[in-house]
Amino acid sequence: MGYQIAAWMHAFVLDRRDRFERSSERGQGTVEYVGVVVMVTLLIGALATAAKTGWSGDIGDALKGTLEKAVKKASGGL
Repeated sequence: MGYQIAAWMHAFVLDRRDRFERSSERGQGTVEYVGVVVMVTLLIGALATAAKTGWSGDIGDALKGTLEKAVKKASGGL
C-alpha cells in the first residue's frame, strides 16, 4: 500500500512539473515569427531606401531587380 501511494505522488509531481514547464513556453513561436517578419521588413525598407537615394546606383538597381524577381517568383508572378 505504501508503494502505491509513493508511486502516485511521484507521478503527480512529475505531471505538475511537466505542465509548468510547457506553460512557460506557450506563445514562444509566435514571438519568433513576428521577430523574423519585423527584421525582413526592416531589411527590405533599408534596401528600398538605399536604392531610392542613389546609394551607388548600380548596386541599388541590382538589389532592387533581385528583390522584384524574388517577390514575383514567391507570389506566382503577381
